[in-house]
Amino acid sequence: MKKNNKEKPQKIKEILEALNKLKDSYLFTEILGWLFIFLSIFTVISDFNKGGVLGNYYKDFIIKIFGISHFGLILLFLFLGISWLLRFNINWKISSSLALLVLFLVFSVFSEIIFQDGGVIGKWLLSFENYLGRLGLAIVLIILSFISLSIIFQKPFSEILSLILQRFKKEEVEIEDYTKEVKKEIKEKKEITKSPEIIRPTKIKQEVKEEIRLKKLPIKTSWELPPISLLDKTESRPDSGDIKENIEIIKTTFENFGINVEVVEVTIGPTVTRYAIKPPEGVKLSKILALQNDLALALAVQNIRMEAPIPGRALIGIEVPNIKSAIVRLRSLIENPEFLESESLLLFPLGRLITGEPFYADLALMPHILIAGTTGAGKSVFIHSLLISLLMKNTPEVLNLVLVDPKRIELVRYENLPHLLMDPILDVKKVVSVMNWLIDEMEKRYKEFQNYRVRDIDSYNKLQIQKKRKIMPRIIFIIDEMADLMIKQGNLIESAIVRLAQMARATGIHLVLATQRPSVNVVTGLIKANIPNRICFKVASQVDSRTVLDYSGAEKLIGAGDMLFISNIFGGMKRIQAPLVTEKEIERIVDFWAKQALEKEDFEKEEISLEEYEKPKDTLETEETEEELVKAAFQIILETGKASTSLLQRKLKIGYSRAARILDILEEKGIVGPQEGTKPRKILIENIEEFKENINGSEIE
Repeated sequence: MKKNNKEKPQKIKEILEALNKLKDSYLFTEILGWLFIFLSIFTVISDFNKGGVLGNYYKDFIIKIFGISHFGLILLFLFLGISWLLRFNINWKISSSLALLVLFLVFSVFSEIIFQDGGVIGKWLLSFENYLGRLGLAIVLIILSFISLSIIFQKPFSEILSLILQRFKKEEVEIEDYTKEVKKEIKEKKEITKSPEIIRPTKIKQEVKEEIRLKKLPIKTSWELPPISLLDKTESRPDSGDIKENIEIIKTTFENFGINVEVVEVTIGPTVTRYAIKPPEGVKLSKILALQNDLALALAVQNIRMEAPIPGRALIGIEVPNIKSAIVRLRSLIENPEFLESESLLLFPLGRLITGEPFYADLALMPHILIAGTTGAGKSVFIHSLLISLLMKNTPEVLNLVLVDPKRIELVRYENLPHLLMDPILDVKKVVSVMNWLIDEMEKRYKEFQNYRVRDIDSYNKLQIQKKRKIMPRIIFIIDEMADLMIKQGNLIESAIVRLAQMARATGIHLVLATQRPSVNVVTGLIKANIPNRICFKVASQVDSRTVLDYSGAEKLIGAGDMLFISNIFGGMKRIQAPLVTEKEIERIVDFWAKQALEKEDFEKEEISLEEYEKPKDTLETEETEEELVKAAFQIILETGKASTSLLQRKLKIGYSRAARILDILEEKGIVGPQEGTKPRKILIENIEEFKENINGSEIE
């Protein structure tokens, strides 16, 4: 044992000597130097997306860890490489390398403070402000910077500062002489060219806790709204390419056709970058618009779109697709104060504008939407984002859904939602019945408004809340694909859509209609006239774009959520990048609501029967008399211990209005209690004898 103890220090000593020889060897310093040089060059290459798959992974990693300060790695690696290759004193190498590393970390912290983009390292170091305060932390960082500079230059900081000041004094004289010459040159020029202002996407810093839920409803409810943490958070940034090079290409292309333009502003958006140009006086707008294809060829892109003019400005916008589009998440839009603090329960995010600002619309004001786009353009994903944003702030008491999914793959995943009035409609033949029911419901609501002397659903619900009664829910009717419906039952569907679009707004019934075939026999003139709020994703041709929007341009969109939105509320046409909603996010939200519905003993889903809307009016009445139906209904209520409209519909095979009428009769006779929100009615009589006494042989009206 003693021998082993003596041998250990000896072995450690030998290893240290070997390492010492290795560090002093020519081969070691050469390899280490070139390795750092390679890392510096590889960092530059990766930033320009020229490093292949490994370069992309490396770029994503360093951006995540260091944020905007990752550019400092280029200088850090370059300095380390040169210092090791030139074989300076080893002690200086180590001390100066550590000093430069400290400067780099200081840069990361200031990047986080100024730009909110210092990466993981910057955020972690900034967390020390909890102990020192922001001012105290800044003082510590400045002192560390001074010490690091002294170590690198091997001089006291006072000497370094005096050398810098002397250098500035010399440069001041040179700058004064140079500025005089430049001013003379500027005076000689007739046109003064300004460098364009570059507007980057707006980034709103928000501190939203994971467990946050949206604003509580104006009514008392036992339902919980889903937390925002159920939605995914990560987003990506757009890559607009070389902006300066594109500016020169745009200028040169126009000059080749005898037009001298000035690029005055560049706006980097999620999907496209807009170059705002100022055309010279006396040049027709049509002449500039005719050069779209030539510009696309010069910029080496498939399509560009011109916005002429940019609304409210005497400029023309040239929208060039980004090399890499940004991913816009629904969560980032829902976390925005504009959405969180909104009083409207039907406010939903459309996406982000070219400026990067979030854009919202209120379905209560619109009140209907027409959506078109080819397969894969983002139409169905947008419908999901609309549904999810509404489910984030509406309980089944205030919002009901009717979903039509002829494709049988998109909206069926919502079948367990307690908000649904009926299972998703998959059979095209049933759609006319559903729309007839909606028209009937609309008429019933108008009669109810007439009785209460109110104008619309908002006034009615305010009155009901004051009297502590059940409010009237809004109904959103969504058709995922209306092309087949229009082909098979065009006249019936069109007349129903037009009637609802004209009259249903005040009753709180809203239409969301989508199609991937925007031809004139699907999106008819009558439908367009009554639904002025329209969204168009990428379409196949200019004709399709004009059919939906009355303007061309949608054929030049990128796809994947890139849309044009036209509205009579907002005015003009807007280009928006729609948010991405994944299948997992949809599953989480639906599961959240479905679990709540199962846990609630007092919740029973009121399903609407469409039977009476499928038959002609003369066959709607059943052979049984109303008195017999009332007796049969009471027998069912006694056996099941429940009294609900949907139960009577299923057991007696009658329509919704008939079942509701029977329950009203039973309530008038004191057999069942009144409706109390989502709670089941109380059964006030327990046997047939009491029932007969209450009825007492009187005729049922």
